[in-house]
Amino acid sequence: MIFALDIGTRTVIGVIAEEIESGIRVLDFEIVEHEERAMLDGQINDVPKVARAVMRVKNVLEERLKTKIEKVSTAVAGRFLKTVVGEAVERIPASKIDGDFVRALEFRALSDAVEKNGQSRDYCVGYSILEYAVDNEKVRNLIGQFGEKATVSVIAAFLPQRMVEALFSVMKETGLSLEYLTLEPMAAMNLVVPQDLRRLNIALIDVGAGTSDIAISRDGTIVAYGMIPMAGDEITEKICDAHLLSFQDGERLKRAIGDGELPKVENILGIPVNTTREELLNIVNPVSDSITDEIAKIILDLNGKVPAAVVIVGGGAKVPGFTKLVAEKLSLPINRVALRGVENIVYAQDITGKMKGSEFVTPVGIAHSARFNISKIFKQVTVNSRTVQLMNLTGREDVLQALMQGGFNVKEILGSPSAGITYELNGEVVVVPGNMPEPHVSINGKHATLRTHVNDGDIIEVSPSDGKPAVIRVKDVVKPVKVFIDGEPVEVFPRVKINSKDVSADEIISDGDSVEFRERVDVEDVIKMLNLRCQVKVNGNIYSLSNFTIVGENGEPIKTVEPEQVLRLKSKNLTIGEFFNRIGIGTLSINVNSKEMRIPLPAQIKINGEEAQLNTLINCGDDIEALFGKLRILDVFKFLKFTPDGFKVLLNGSLSDLREELRNGDKIEAIL
Repeated sequence: MIFALDIGTRTVIGVIAEEIESGIRVLDFEIVEHEERAMLDGQINDVPKVARAVMRVKNVLEERLKTKIEKVSTAVAGRFLKTVVGEAVERIPASKIDGDFVRALEFRALSDAVEKNGQSRDYCVGYSILEYAVDNEKVRNLIGQFGEKATVSVIAAFLPQRMVEALFSVMKETGLSLEYLTLEPMAAMNLVVPQDLRRLNIALIDVGAGTSDIAISRDGTIVAYGMIPMAGDEITEKICDAHLLSFQDGERLKRAIGDGELPKVENILGIPVNTTREELLNIVNPVSDSITDEIAKIILDLNGKVPAAVVIVGGGAKVPGFTKLVAEKLSLPINRVALRGVENIVYAQDITGKMKGSEFVTPVGIAHSARFNISKIFKQVTVNSRTVQLMNLTGREDVLQALMQGGFNVKEILGSPSAGITYELNGEVVVVPGNMPEPHVSINGKHATLRTHVNDGDIIEVSPSDGKPAVIRVKDVVKPVKVFIDGEPVEVFPRVKINSKDVSADEIISDGDSVEFRERVDVEDVIKMLNLRCQVKVNGNIYSLSNFTIVGENGEPIKTVEPEQVLRLKSKNLTIGEFFNRIGIGTLSINVNSKEMRIPLPAQIKINGEEAQLNTLINCGDDIEALFGKLRILDVFKFLKFTPDGFKVLLNGSLSDLREELRNGDKIEAIL
């Protein structure tokens, strides 16, 4: 069984419901009006008076249903929920963004929201990410991103601590155990705008007695709350002023404007009041116009634009023409604005047959939310032996949020950030904040972090540990130059100086240092840094050249390399014959008349499939095929300044035939 309680400005509505497969079934309900000034604009003004009203509702329902009510589900007014946007901006290191960077940035944004709120007696009941950005461009996730600066915006929600504590006091006085707690606009949203519809931009307006609460849904969640201190009581008071009526009689007339016969009432002088529906509308219409005008302004301010649709609930909106005025003020078609009652909600059955109207949406919404345990905003945890009432708005509450809601001094309990570093980068001052503290955290005796989710009843222990000193290396702030060499992307680190001295990429930057670098890189530096080798293939074997350079895409000589430049490796005017001689192929080494000579073998040569000669120039990446012939003694004389005519020719000391084939190391003597 579910006992749902809606404590409003004018009345307390109690609903008894039971679970069914599709939702809930309402078994009974009771409405009791507060004693005078027990509530003020939705806030508990007098705890004993509110407790008495709750007890009357509880006692009546217990008597009728012959049951004992011990647990209650209720809601706090969403009009007291404040939302504050916080923002943090940080320079991105040269290395890509990691999770630690993102967590530190989010914490700074949340701290910014807390400082902007400025109320130490407020609970920070939750926050969510509004936007990540890199260099002012929105991104879905910061991790792994590169750029100059990262930005995160968060929306943090706050509730006054006194309001929550007053509600707990009422429950204690009535002997009720608080089983489930949510926000009133969330309960209404859960009933009339279920989760699958919240991807739409919908505004919910709950027009009560003292205030009109507003909630905005978009992208699958509730993104904002608002309130104006004007609602049904404003309309009732105008009727009372016009006809000198008590508030109760004015309320009776107001409720009868829409349908039913006007009741007979007397003014405070005892004179019967004779009025018509038209006269009453002339009185209330200006008030409705003023209320809807303020509501429209708040919706546009919270949402930034006209919503796709508007759902109106609450008894204060039942006066004729209210829905039409809201549509007009927001420039919406009338079929995009609707007053919703509980009687046409399919998953909330009412066996009493008496629960009709928009004023029952919130209490039935509380019962429905409790049935499915959705939007529960209350957890109790213990932090360093202190009990903390943790608002469970998002379902993702973590240790950090428990600390903030428990009123802990976050800097004292977490530790201090390490000192930051300030340096100059090419004349521009750069400030790197210190690292966030890394406190020791445990939940129920097990290791945890500030980001670990907490559950009802968890015991949390936190002890401080200061942040590690910030270490910034050259490679963290100076990006390599990316170029394309022979179609392959490569990165070259430019020359960097710290305080006019050349340093490596791993050098640590100290506070006050002056760091200088150029994005352009000298060609020779590129070759050395990358240990580039010019490779040539000969008959399937790969050989490296040392005398080569880097040229532009069209072969033009260059001295420096620019980012994203397309480059080629090129040998320095080397012929095939010279290359063969260097790698020791295609030649014979012989001794002629005591002189060492290298004689090229006859060869058929192709370079990249095309016919070539020994004097053909080669380039890096060439594929050479060479078929070498035999060298005879007679061929040697082509490289000498005389012919063998008249000479006796010896090969390795023996008389030879000039047609004899030579081998490496042979010795030739020509004797007259």
